[in-house]
Amino acid sequence: MAHNYTMKSKSEKAMTLKETEALVGGLSETTKMPTLSYGLPAKWCRTGGKLRKVPGSVCSKCYACKNAYVWPVVKNAYRARLTEITEPTWVANMITLMKGKKKIQSSGLFRWHDSGDFQGEWHIAKVMAVAEATPEITHWIPTKEKAMVKRYFRMNPKPANVVIRLSAAMIDGKAPEFEHTSTVTTDPAKATCRSFENKGKCGTCRKCWDVNVKNVAYLAH
Repeated sequence: MAHNYTMKSKSEKAMTLKETEALVGGLSETTKMPTLSYGLPAKWCRTGGKLRKVPGSVCSKCYACKNAYVWPVVKNAYRARLTEITEPTWVANMITLMKGKKKIQSSGLFRWHDSGDFQGEWHIAKVMAVAEATPEITHWIPTKEKAMVKRYFRMNPKPANVVIRLSAAMIDGKAPEFEHTSTVTTDPAKATCRSFENKGKCGTCRKCWDVNVKNVAYLAH
């Protein structure tokens, strides 16, 4: 199923990449990853918002609710993104950024949800439309919206360049039943993400984007 959304007008097509980025609320750039990412306010996570109140859950110490994420400038940017995803030109603007940002194109990778999660099936459809239009990029999408995601993909095919990792709910808990998953462990020996040995950086590791890696286990922090 192809997802069609309103494309840009002629005047919008003439916008600079910087202007286009401003229209989606910006992208995130961290020193950890080899590419750029995109996130939404963590307090708007549906399932995550409930899990934050559960001791021992992977969201009980949510990194996106502290440190730089609470700086006013960061909070304002994330709030802007929450508004912009409902705009009819959001898909076209995101595609423009995917194709125009050198760091994304050179790595061939993108990460969704450095903070936040899917807001509904309509949101999943929009992200899939972006992925379908950028087959040269592998899109890694962590999510805790198990029911929403399973319901959506029962009716719609998943693009081959999308790796959705359904996250376990509890620290040291089992991985959920899904094609690709992620867990959080307190045992360094069980962590398959070894960024904690590399100053918190991915380095050359690409497990999160790798379709051949069933589960990625992160060390609790």
